[in-house]
Amino acid sequence: MMIEKVEKFCLNNNLFKVNDCLIIACSGGPDSIALADIMRRLQNKYNLKIIIAHAEHGIRQESSLMDAQYVKEYCIKYDLPFYLEHLKVPSFARENKLSMETAARVLRYRFLRKIKEQTGAVKIATAHHLNDQVETFLQHLIRGAGSEGLSGMRPVNGDIIRPFLCLYRREIETYCEQYDLKPRLDETNLSLDYERNKIRLELLPELERYNINVVKSICNSAKIIAEQNDYINCCAQKLYDENCKQEKNTIVLKSEAIKKEHIALKSALYRLIIKKMQGNLENIGFKHIDKIDKFLYNGHTGSILQLPHNLRIEQSYGNLIFQKSCEDIVLLGNYNFKIEMNSTIVLPDNSIIEMKQVDKPFKIKGNNECFIDGDKLTGTVHVRNRLAGDKMMPKGLNGTKKVKDIFIDRKIPAKLRDTVPLVCDERGIIWIAGVQQDSYYTIDENSKSIVYLSLKKL
Repeated sequence: MMIEKVEKFCLNNNLFKVNDCLIIACSGGPDSIALADIMRRLQNKYNLKIIIAHAEHGIRQESSLMDAQYVKEYCIKYDLPFYLEHLKVPSFARENKLSMETAARVLRYRFLRKIKEQTGAVKIATAHHLNDQVETFLQHLIRGAGSEGLSGMRPVNGDIIRPFLCLYRREIETYCEQYDLKPRLDETNLSLDYERNKIRLELLPELERYNINVVKSICNSAKIIAEQNDYINCCAQKLYDENCKQEKNTIVLKSEAIKKEHIALKSALYRLIIKKMQGNLENIGFKHIDKIDKFLYNGHTGSILQLPHNLRIEQSYGNLIFQKSCEDIVLLGNYNFKIEMNSTIVLPDNSIIEMKQVDKPFKIKGNNECFIDGDKLTGTVHVRNRLAGDKMMPKGLNGTKKVKDIFIDRKIPAKLRDTVPLVCDERGIIWIAGVQQDSYYTIDENSKSIVYLSLKKL
């Protein structure tokens, strides 16, 4: 039976656990009402709490309201919690310059996650099935997707589960007939104004002329591609761990270390980095990945590649620096803050400078900490960013050196240099925080006043 088939698929793919609370996205159509009905029947066996959520899109007017009423009556009949929200998809699509399909999906998932948060549910179940999988595959293929897009939908994707990815549409329709569910039919599913409908109503029937089992064949291909893509992504994650360093809105990639790698692995690495930077790969296509790889070989220190969503890549001394919202760095502007002994200050980029008196030096790690001789301080101490012509006497060297040259020697990217804090007194620069200490202020065996400075980045 179909119920047992779905149950086995859920268990094999760990879609839910005993005692889970699940949101069922239910439009009232054959797929979603069958999902609601099957999960209801499994409810007692696994002590599940089932919540039905219906998004009324505001597109089909009276017909859409009747769908909502149908789902509500189903929930009343079986004493299931019911949540309804009336969405304004057309106006949202116009305001955000989105297609109706995209706007509906964005608002629908926003509503579902709101209910998930309110109720403490752990997963959201949708009724996507194998025919939907094929339509998604072809949609991505037409748009020129890579292996990630051609992998299709997964049984589990974050907080989304898809218990019906083991069923074909005809099986679901048969179930609805068998249990007399009388699902609602959405007339927009017949409209050729939507790309997905064109694929289902025009393209797939044409493909079935060449292979009557084309739906099954494409699903098999998507599964194979998904397995191969998972392996490549696993290798890309290892490459990332070995060659990337992430701080705030920046990821630094060692260029030379990856040049020898296969293009498939490099491409997966670029996508992984972008996903970590912005949470998704929206508007990132083949042409962008290709540009990044060419930039890896053809760029020079200081050159910049601009990508969508304020994402940019800079070449810097053998590294590729991926930066998000670099405008924020430029807008920090000049600052100059007084700092008192035994206090901390928070800088515009949310990093923290601490200055405190200590009894004696202790073991420190790295350049983000240092000790200075408090008796050598002149006047007030303040923290600022660099100014033109700044010089200091680097610890361990004779004579002065321009701060600009120190930044160049330390391979600090030009765009980040104005964000580096300088701790100064009325005499000059005490410490380029996290970079270089001035030799005049260093402690020795005769130092009686020991001052500890630290830089912490949130």
